[in-house]
Amino acid sequence: MSMVEVLWHGRGGQGAFTAARLLGAAASLGEGKYALAFPSFGPERRGAPMCAFTKMDDAPIGDRSAMQQADFVVYLDETLLGADWERELKPGGIVLVNSAKPTAYFGDQRIIALDADAISTAYLGRAIPNTVFLGALCALCDRLESIDVHAAIRQYMAPKLHDKNIAVVDAACAQARVAAQAFGEVATLDNAEALGADEPTPEVVSSQDESASAMHPPRPHSIICTLQAGELDPQQFAHTTCFSAGHLVTKNAGWRNERPVINGALCTGCYQCYFYCPDGAIYKAASSVPVAVDLDFCKGCGVCVSVCKFNALAMISESEANRA
Repeated sequence: MSMVEVLWHGRGGQGAFTAARLLGAAASLGEGKYALAFPSFGPERRGAPMCAFTKMDDAPIGDRSAMQQADFVVYLDETLLGADWERELKPGGIVLVNSAKPTAYFGDQRIIALDADAISTAYLGRAIPNTVFLGALCALCDRLESIDVHAAIRQYMAPKLHDKNIAVVDAACAQARVAAQAFGEVATLDNAEALGADEPTPEVVSSQDESASAMHPPRPHSIICTLQAGELDPQQFAHTTCFSAGHLVTKNAGWRNERPVINGALCTGCYQCYFYCPDGAIYKAASSVPVAVDLDFCKGCGVCVSVCKFNALAMISESEANRA
């Protein structure tokens, strides 16, 4: 069996490197099995895009370089799935993406969507998508068995995390098998060419998928905002790169699971949250409360909460905020 390579795309704090290491550990438990796992970081802060790599083989692995193409490409954050995703995929490879949208939405039989945030929240109490995709790989990769992933979790995770993460793996494995089988059946139909069309084919889309498609109309694969010419004057930018909240042009809050909420009665206006916010998402407000949060750019890192000495800030889940 030839080498199997897995490329992980995630953001700081989502556990991509942990998943890469656990996958390598699970794949190398058997006699004559070898694996290699390593990360590639950009800015080392929560929310920053990063990659991790796992290589699995039946022989010792001497090539420790980052892979350019992989058999499986995993996106822990849907916003990282850009227009050039195909360049990283080997022929016959599979893309796994953390998304609440149905698989058919992406219009390509090589992409399988799993709502990893929902699965992990159900078992862990918060959205931590990494071990969800270990379960998915158990269903899709012949080199991986659930029992080996269970053993890796017990060996490398804290004991209090064992049972819940094993439950996540098993649930994700079952869902991935169903998703892969269902979408494989769609691809074999006579109208399989319609998978790339703008509208899903009625004969192969359930009522649930139809309602989801109505909420999220099909669009090109590029779902990452980019800086457009004229949005920020280059001459102005040349003088200083220090701008208060509201001057950022690339919205980056799409992956946020929690948001900070300000208690105006406790806020003293010390502005520590304003000074320490890594993205300038907290700004001085012209209101009774000294500061406010720009939710278009807040990534929910929680730095503001940690530096507030007056307990005027707290993190709440996005689902709780939407219910309010």
